[in-house]
Amino acid sequence: MAKYQGKVYLGYEEEIIVDKDQTQINYTINKIGGLPDWPPLNDIKFSTKCPLCSLHRLLVVQCYAPLEGSVYHRTLYVFACINPTCWTQSESWTCVRSQIKDEPTKTSAVVSIPSSETNLSWCKGSDEWDENDNADTTNGNVMLVDNSPLNGVQRNSDEEDESNSYDLETVEQALGNLQVDAHNANLSPVQGAVGAIGAPVAVAELEGGDESGLVIVETPTAPTNNMEILFSQITELPPDIRTYLLSAPLQFIPKYIYVEEEWDKCYADNDKVTELLNKYKRDNEMEVGSVAERVSAGAGGAGGCDDEAYEDAPPPHGDRLFHAFLTRLHQNPTQILRYSRDSPPLLGAPLPATESSASACKRCGARLTCELQLLPRYADTLRVRRSQAPLPHLHFLSVLAFTCSQSCWQPNDRLVEETVLFQPEVV
Repeated sequence: MAKYQGKVYLGYEEEIIVDKDQTQINYTINKIGGLPDWPPLNDIKFSTKCPLCSLHRLLVVQCYAPLEGSVYHRTLYVFACINPTCWTQSESWTCVRSQIKDEPTKTSAVVSIPSSETNLSWCKGSDEWDENDNADTTNGNVMLVDNSPLNGVQRNSDEEDESNSYDLETVEQALGNLQVDAHNANLSPVQGAVGAIGAPVAVAELEGGDESGLVIVETPTAPTNNMEILFSQITELPPDIRTYLLSAPLQFIPKYIYVEEEWDKCYADNDKVTELLNKYKRDNEMEVGSVAERVSAGAGGAGGCDDEAYEDAPPPHGDRLFHAFLTRLHQNPTQILRYSRDSPPLLGAPLPATESSASACKRCGARLTCELQLLPRYADTLRVRRSQAPLPHLHFLSVLAFTCSQSCWQPNDRLVEETVLFQPEVV
């Protein structure tokens, strides 16, 4: 039996959604940030205010998640409060589910995610340099060498050479009058005890010689900040963003999410080893049965590559769960989210006992399943559109969205609230 039953889909950060694409965006698009694209229902009402601080929450992810055999379009929306005192609290996060019946008579509104290759035109022609730029006399960064062509004219006249020689002699005389302290090339005797940036510095004279010299001694300064306290402090939300969120919601810069099915690199590598071994056997006509048995046992035996000897060794830090979490992420290091309704989440830290026991849907009593998981790299994609700058406190180990396994829905429902669990970074 396979360790993971069912499929796991991985999400990757794609290109930014520009204004001209907004008319093509709807509830069937997977995206980071932006504003929620609700289904075409006129009576959807959803308050984005945080229950802890009353600031408006931002859309973190929109995930189109239809179920096989269902007559509904189905989309998940995850919101979060970016207030530093709320960000790490699960109560400030929320996941709502919307569903709308599919209309067979209408054309599907699914929009394909554009290829990343369409964004490569910016570097076209980067190797086409304008040779006439060297003739621009306003460009002070261009150095003209003697006898080099300038605008197609070769400088070979004796008069120009003599003029150039005169200029060099003038420069040499000027340099001969320049006094440079041999002990400190950055200072002249006129500067005295003034440093390169104009700040006064301590000066000590050399003793026991005919020639005087200067030795720069920088006075050490004691640290004025307690780094331990600085790291433990909670970063304040910028005042302009806080003021805006009191009255209206903001948005993260919207970006497409590219999705593909996860594949197990471990078993793929074993298949490649077996293929190379068979080729070696055919080419060399050698009996390598014992080797083949060991390889096939590793590939198809119980546990597969998970039973190799080096996997049994505990990590140096002793946290096997976190080690397994990082090892799985490194197989696809750019993934930002994981989606599955059949496989368990990829945990880097154990779930709290209070959360693991609350495993039933509050509406119908069916069990909850972790359908969507945001990974640490997801936080790096978040930029507030108003400031277009990252907020240093936006980071996490995992954000887990638990949904009803039966996806319960009533005819008069418009949105159903699901359960979100925030896991902070491991310290």
